[in-house]
Amino acid sequence: MRRFYFSAWVWIVLAATTSARAAVRGVPIMPAGVVCAPVSAGVAVSAPTLTGGAFLGEKLNGLAILRESLEARGDVEALALAERLNDTDPLTGLPNRAFFIAHGDEALRGFADPTVALLDMNNFGAVNVGLADHHGVTKGRARADAVLAIAGAALGELAHEHGVLVVRLGGEEFAVLGPREQVLAFAGAARRALPAERVLEAAGILKGGAERRAIEAALVRLGRGEQPMGDFTYGVASTRGRTVAAALEDADAALTGAKDAGRRGGIFLADADGSRSEWVPPAAEEAALRELPLPAAAHATEYVARLEDRLTPQEREVLHETAFKDPLTSARRYDYVSVRADEWDRLYAGGGATATLLSVRNLKQINDLLGHDAGDAYLSRLGSILRGEVARARRARLDVREPVRVASKEFLLVGRDAAVVARRVAREVERTFDGGMLSKERVMRLRRESMERGLVPAGRASLIGTLRVISEPLSLPGRTADVKDALDRAFERLESKKRSEDAAPSSRAL
Repeated sequence: MRRFYFSAWVWIVLAATTSARAAVRGVPIMPAGVVCAPVSAGVAVSAPTLTGGAFLGEKLNGLAILRESLEARGDVEALALAERLNDTDPLTGLPNRAFFIAHGDEALRGFADPTVALLDMNNFGAVNVGLADHHGVTKGRARADAVLAIAGAALGELAHEHGVLVVRLGGEEFAVLGPREQVLAFAGAARRALPAERVLEAAGILKGGAERRAIEAALVRLGRGEQPMGDFTYGVASTRGRTVAAALEDADAALTGAKDAGRRGGIFLADADGSRSEWVPPAAEEAALRELPLPAAAHATEYVARLEDRLTPQEREVLHETAFKDPLTSARRYDYVSVRADEWDRLYAGGGATATLLSVRNLKQINDLLGHDAGDAYLSRLGSILRGEVARARRARLDVREPVRVASKEFLLVGRDAAVVARRVAREVERTFDGGMLSKERVMRLRRESMERGLVPAGRASLIGTLRVISEPLSLPGRTADVKDALDRAFERLESKKRSEDAAPSSRAL
């Protein structure tokens, strides 16, 4: 039986990989068609639909150029760092969504019963909201990230034990690839190792404590009562005869259907004939809960620092053009802020610049009522609008940096004209949402069901999918420019605005 074998860092090994490159990384040459990825020894949310569009081809082409240049110079260590930077989730150290899009199908080639599983952490939204309520947005986000990092480390360790590949798709969603028997064995083991609240406890969020009480209050406020939190619900589907992307949609449908029916925490199968069923793992001896591994996150800034001195100016330009990009929206990823923060702080030391947040209203309703494919279509189109408006602004000599996706539904623009460009984006989204970003039929259904379920008042249904825009100056009086501080302040104002909107009569979040 062929398996995926992972150590603390196992790197992509394709048929074209040279023995020298593999030897440098300390891993054996794998058979053609086997793809391995960096996996930690030891993260609302992008929907799982695997869309990459032109961005993926552009990115892979850029990496090919960089690879050719580094191989010609014999610098395999720099090449390994560059690939790690592009293919690794910085929070968990697991392979990221871009890796999954590029290599998911190839990773399963040759298995008799290739299978994909989608894992979604139950009620992580309440964890996020509760921790933000208790600590404020900045520290609350860091505490929520710690929960995901611990979960990612545990899943990575279990994947190693069961010979499967685990990937962080985004937010609280993970995907697992491998032969059916091994994927199901992994899911059963993960269910036992990570029951409800186990990851919260490992992060120091203890029952009876102030953080836990804030999360429980958020759970009630979100209308989820006594539902479990911190464990996972699993959707499983075969990829035989079809792409990983198609199978993942079925796995997502099985998972979402189970959650809608109040059956969180189980393992649900999407069969080839369209039927769905729950898989119950064989009875296993009860054992003491394993100690969860410490997360071994990958730090993008560390990789960049190690690469800078090894690359020529031309190679550095190629790397910066292809790295830190979100494959769904083609915006830069959040870790790009850390890489560019010092440069931006110096550039805007004279004042006049803002950090401007754009936040999508009711993205979770789009995902839950219309399906994740609709949420992905919306975000992909939003990314196109952002890039287009930024490009037009730059041609007109306005000052704005590239858009950065700093959270599942939040984007950042930085510059002296960032607020102007953000308002243009918001107007374009409002103009094209109905019939452009989503079909008119889908928008009608979304608004109707949102009102019927009491999710929004009738007068606010037309705001679903529109953008909130929040701007904060990069420098406060008497202080130097600090883009990270400005971003934190913008998030604080955004959360305050969300709470005031959510407090409107007859409105509650899904």
